[in-house]
Amino acid sequence: MNLRKESLTRAAFVILVATFASRVLGFVREILIAHFFGARAVTDSYLVATILPSTLAGLVSGALTTVFISLFIEEREKHGEEKAWEGARVVLRASLVYLVAATFVSYLLLPYFVRAIAPGFQGERLALSLSMGYLMMPSLVFLGLLGLFTGIMNAYQVFTLPALAGLLYNTCLISFLWWARSYPVVGLSLGHMLGVLGQFLILFFALRKRKPFGGRWSFSHPILVRTWKLMLPILVGTGVGYLNLIVDRIFASLLPVGTITALNFAFRVREIPTGLFGSAIGQAVYPSTSLKVTRGKIEELRDLFSRSLEGLLLFILPATVGLLIIPRETIQILFERGAFDPHATGVTAQALFFYALGLPASASLQIVGQVFYAFQDTATPVKVGVMGLAMNIALNALLVRSMAHRGLALATSLSAIFIFLVLFETLRRRLGGIGGRELLRNLKKIALATVCMAAFLFLLRPYARGWAGYLGVVGATAVFYGVLILFLRPRSGEKVVEVGKKLAGFLLRRK
Repeated sequence: MNLRKESLTRAAFVILVATFASRVLGFVREILIAHFFGARAVTDSYLVATILPSTLAGLVSGALTTVFISLFIEEREKHGEEKAWEGARVVLRASLVYLVAATFVSYLLLPYFVRAIAPGFQGERLALSLSMGYLMMPSLVFLGLLGLFTGIMNAYQVFTLPALAGLLYNTCLISFLWWARSYPVVGLSLGHMLGVLGQFLILFFALRKRKPFGGRWSFSHPILVRTWKLMLPILVGTGVGYLNLIVDRIFASLLPVGTITALNFAFRVREIPTGLFGSAIGQAVYPSTSLKVTRGKIEELRDLFSRSLEGLLLFILPATVGLLIIPRETIQILFERGAFDPHATGVTAQALFFYALGLPASASLQIVGQVFYAFQDTATPVKVGVMGLAMNIALNALLVRSMAHRGLALATSLSAIFIFLVLFETLRRRLGGIGGRELLRNLKKIALATVCMAAFLFLLRPYARGWAGYLGVVGATAVFYGVLILFLRPRSGEKVVEVGKKLAGFLLRRK
């Protein structure tokens, strides 16, 4: 495989398109789950069953990807490519050993874990959760190694293949879910396993063509020692994020049946713009950010961060307003069919409204956190995350009594806002400023366009009925917002127009 470097703009565009396609497939998956099973015991059980394998895999995969990009780039810059690959092979072998061991331990812990995070589960829900959890547990090994493979490719600023490989997961799960729709344990669990395995194999064989994975085993190699040292705070920090999810599930398990499912569907909808724009921009700029830190180009780093954050908010602010104004219509279009009835729609829409309040903050954390990791500062985000977790737990206990599931969603949003504000201010001081005046000037233009768009959408809201009406209203609102951006001309808007012209020119030349 030719690890050909991709430009920052092209990388962001590729990740955006692949993520969009993956999100579409993900929502086909969620729609089928809602259609076949509704907001009932089996979906509650599935969501609880995924917590342990996805938590452990997310901890290892996310931390490995984040840490290793920075270390691999630094090693390659200082000692050459062969030394960097030597370290990669060592980290890969050690990770395999730890992941296999963690999988065996997880099998032993699963019954106690499920009872701890879902104290309200009894009988059918408990049995289903354990059955699905046992079947999905081996995915931990493949997901952990997948994170390392993705990190190596991203270090070369190669984003296309990892992004496209992500499409395979939802494709496999949808296929198995459709085939085994009368057997939810088999359809959901084995579909999940095969999707993860497919992603792993694609990147494994692609990297194997570039560099062989043979070599010596070592648990004391300098790059491995540094990897574990830097990973530890990230593991704690990522664990804090998963603890937030677990705490929410604990409280939700004590509410009526279907509450966990409603919260999950609402959170999935909120994560669409985060995944599309926050993850795409954050993942694309991280290698460049790490390289600028390694070379000491702090002024360029300030400009990159400021432009990236502004570019993210150009899309996130209107998405937030849209979810706040038409949450019920959105859930209705996406999920209300089959076993997912109007009552489930109402409960899910209420949760979506309160989740959406924290969308700008949670999406922006995708970029803010990457800058800390580029400095190889993994401790600061952890400390702030722990404070955010404590805040979330306290707010959950306080708000769930009067607001039920809505209170859990609101607590999540408020804690995300708190974490973002603290990290943003800390980063601003560390960088000696971020071009705040220029950023604020452009954000005012984006905010003005968003307010005008909100008024326009509010007027059209009564027509957002059915697929045609909903798509028509959303499309008209998006066009209206785009015209406003073209008129007000924030720098991020001009960049989008520039990229659009280049893309159009490229497509015309291909024809």
